[in-house]
Amino acid sequence: MATAPPSPIEIATAEFHAGVTAILRSWSPLKKAVESGWGGPQSKEKAEYLRQHILTCLDYTKSKPTLDLYDLEDDLAIYMEEEFSIVLEDQSEKQIAQTLFKIYEMCGNGDFSLARELVVKANEAATMAANAQSVVQSNGELDAD
Repeated sequence: MATAPPSPIEIATAEFHAGVTAILRSWSPLKKAVESGWGGPQSKEKAEYLRQHILTCLDYTKSKPTLDLYDLEDDLAIYMEEEFSIVLEDQSEKQIAQTLFKIYEMCGNGDFSLARELVVKANEAATMAANAQSVVQSNGELDAD
């Protein structure tokens, strides 16, 4: 028995989820907070909770998002401050929220180009970061950068 092909909503949801994950993985304040453990031992879980919150609020199975752009901006800023003790002075939460809404709208309309582009860029950045860990010799001792 053959399985049915994924529905347009399932495809849009998968592409959107990948885009959200890529955006959050690439967001410098969140990335630094998780890597540095600023949210305590549960830093990774806190980042995942934020991702799940976004995915729940921007869900294609609902008639409309449960929050708007400005609420999302506020949610991001408040969450970063409360969970990671980071005050976002660079206003990056606004850019992140705008990008999230843009890919939500695009994926909902069957255009996955931006979501896929963000995934490629996030993967390239992760590969470059992994390759950047080089070994440098100084004063006869090996130091890892």
